[in-house]
Parts: sequence; C-alpha cells; structure tokens
Amino acid sequence: MNAIAAVPNRLVSAIRRSFRQFLSLPLATVSGFIALSALVYLADGSWSGAEGPPGFRWLGALMGDRAALASLLATVASSIITVTSITFSLLLLAVQQGAGALTAQVTDQFMARRTNQFYFGYFVGLSVFVLTTLVTNTDYHRPVFAAALSLLLTALALCLIIVMIYNTIDQMRPEQIIQFIHDKVLEARSADLRLLAATRRAERPGFVDLALVRSRESGYVVGLDPARIAAALDRHGRGDAEIVVLIALGTYRAVGDPVFRLRVSPSAASRMDARERLAGEGLVGEILAAFVYDDGRDLQNNTAYGLHQLATIAWTSVSTSKSNPNPGLTVIQALRDIIAQWSRGEVEAPGDAGACIVYGDAAPVIATDALEAVIVVASESIQSQTLTEAIATLAILLRHVETPTAERLADVARRALSSLGEHVLTRQLEASLADLAEALTERGFVATAEAVSAATADLAASLGKLNSRSTRVPGPTA
Repeated sequence: MNAIAAVPNRLVSAIRRSFRQFLSLPLATVSGFIALSALVYLADGSWSGAEGPPGFRWLGALMGDRAALASLLATVASSIITVTSITFSLLLLAVQQGAGALTAQVTDQFMARRTNQFYFGYFVGLSVFVLTTLVTNTDYHRPVFAAALSLLLTALALCLIIVMIYNTIDQMRPEQIIQFIHDKVLEARSADLRLLAATRRAERPGFVDLALVRSRESGYVVGLDPARIAAALDRHGRGDAEIVVLIALGTYRAVGDPVFRLRVSPSAASRMDARERLAGEGLVGEILAAFVYDDGRDLQNNTAYGLHQLATIAWTSVSTSKSNPNPGLTVIQALRDIIAQWSRGEVEAPGDAGACIVYGDAAPVIATDALEAVIVVASESIQSQTLTEAIATLAILLRHVETPTAERLADVARRALSSLGEHVLTRQLEASLADLAEALTERGFVATAEAVSAATADLAASLGKLNSRSTRVPGPTA
C-alpha cells in the first residue's frame, strides 16, 4: 500500500482512537452544557417583561438588574477559568510524577477513566456556559435563570475539585493503576474472542504454501476484517485458498515484515493459472487492505497492549532502576488472575471450522511470558520476595489450570531455575520452591519437579557461606 494513500486511513484511525480513549465523554459533556445554555436562554425570555414570571420575581430581585448580573457573571467566569487552569495544572503534574515513579502507562489509564473524562468536560463546559450567559446579558435579555444556575454549578464545581484531587491522588497508587489495567485487559478479551470465533486455529491438511506476504506500510496492526478477507478469497480462490495470519493484533510491523502466508489446495497449486490468480496483486492487495494499521495501540480493545503495560510496570519497579517490590507483587497477582480466567478458553476457544483464516490465540501465551519476565528481572535486583510470589503463583496455577497453560507454566518453572543462583535461599523462597516441586509432580511434570528440588538443594548448600553478589557462589567479596 502506498504510504500517501494510507494517510487518510491513519488519520481516521487516530481520530477514532482519540475519541475512544478520551474525547467522547468530555465533548459530550461540553455539548450538554451548550444545549442547557440554549434551553435556559429561552426560559430567560420570560424576564423581558417588566414584572418577570410569576413565582420567580423574588429571584429577579435577588439577582439584581443588568449591571449587577454583568458584574456577577464576569466574576464567576474569571474565577472558574482561573480555578480550572490551576487545578488541571496540578493534576497533570501529579500524573507526571506518577508516570516518573512507574512508567508512561500511568497516562493511558488516567485518560481512560470515565470520571477523569467527566471532570475535564464539566469544567470546560461550565466555563462555556458562564461565558455564553455573560454574552447574552443585554438590554433586551436578562439572564436571571442562567445566572442563578451558573452560581449553583460553580458551587458544585468547587466541591468537585476536592473529589477530583482525591481521586487523582488515589489513582496514582500503584495498586489502583495495576487493577485498572487488569480490568481493561479482561474487558478487551471480548474483542479477541470475536475474532477467534470468526477464524480457525489449525491449517487445512494438504494445503501448501503459495506466498509469504509482507507488510507494505509500518505501524501497529490494530484491526482485522475477517468478512472482507473471506469475500476476497471467495472471489479469487473459490475455496482453494486460506491465509495464516502470522501476527497477533497489536503487533508492530515495519515495511517488509511478514504479515500472513497464503496457502492453496493441491489442485490449485498444480495449475499455473490458479497460482497466478491467487498470488496476484488483486487478491493480495485486497487482503492487505483488511489489516488496519495505526500509529498507536488502544488499551480498550487490545489485550496484548494491556499485558505489555503490566510487564513494563513490573520490570521498571522491580529492577534496580526503582527497586520497589510492591508494584511487582501486585502485577504478579494480577497476572495470576488473568491466566486463571483465560486458561479454560485455551481448550474451549470459539472457532469457525469453515473459515478461511487461521489465527492463533496469542493472549494467554503473552500473559505467561509476562510472568516469566518478572521472574527474570527479580534475579537482576535480587528481590527474594518478588521471586517467592512468582514461584508461589506458578504452584497455585499449576494445580488447577488446563493442560496447555500448565505445560507453559512448567516450562517457565524450568527456565526460572537459571536465575536462582542470584538469590539467597530465604525460608519463604525455600517453602515456595518445595510447593512448586510438589505441584509439578501432581501435574505429571516429574523431570521438572526433580530439577526444581535439585536446584533448591544446590542453593541451600551456599547457606552460611560468604558469597559474591553476582552469582551467589564462593568468590571475592570486595
């Protein structure tokens, strides 16, 4: 695809992403204030008479004449704009500090929260409402109702500032950030399941590879249209072709990176005309157009991105760059819940046996890989409590997850033994390793269980000796 031709698609994708991530609710709230301003303007038309509407004359006397209203509205408008500017500046500074303590992922979860979106929309919409009311205060129009409503909404805004400050500070806690991302990952799983239901997991037996198709543009592959691909294959292949998608949604592709393999039936592969038709620009171009590229990923519908954020937070906090075990422990607990909830889906994953698209379920694998990454970084910072929690998580999950998940976790346990030499065998770590060996034995991974027991015994042999920090084996201590 030509880079220039892709610009409109990228622009549309960026606009959709901005509205989906943040802009929808604030702009809707501002629009609501504008609509309210129009309605109140019509209601204030009743004050054009000398007496005013019956039952509300006391309000007209309380608010005063045109000059008093102008002075009141000017004061309210300048105050609300000043308070909004200062408050938002402080909030953004708090978000920046939180991002510095963890990672830039803090910004994503801050913008994605509906309450924060409402706060921004409310204060901006209130400013627009007050300014509009000030403009409509003329000799022919006396905005008594609008001025009274401006006072009430401003008082509410001042109360909301207290709530907003507390919410922002609370949202900057690592536990809240991780829990929010955890919830979004589980919600985004529904998008994966829809795609899995429209595709197959296994390739058709007997089909042969015809072409490896590479990306013609760069960016994150954030969407895939199975119906469009199926229609293109039906027109050109008539049941003789299928594609095997080589990437998971959310993966970055540079120009020339492989995207999918085109496979054909033996009968089509034996005919020159069929091979030329299926590998031609017409079919390949239509299939590539069904892949949606964007310059960024969205936490709302991309499980891989959410898992990447959890792994990044854990790596940053657990490593010696921050040396803070608490966020890492919370990430491990979040990953344990995610892996447990997704395990059943690995053996009961939806699929369409007649689909012409083969797409693998990568999310459960990414989740276990994220847990493995935490174990690796714990060896760099020698955080025994983090490693203990990760080992305990492996043991807990092994006792109840399905076989495909258990096999990956057993492999993670085997690979994790390479990092034990960096640690001191604390009592808690020893107990967790013993529990892991028992869990592995119960699930039938006897060789791995024996390796865990042997590694534990080797590490126990170093107890009571002065060892070097880097390897925990006898060496120089200087």
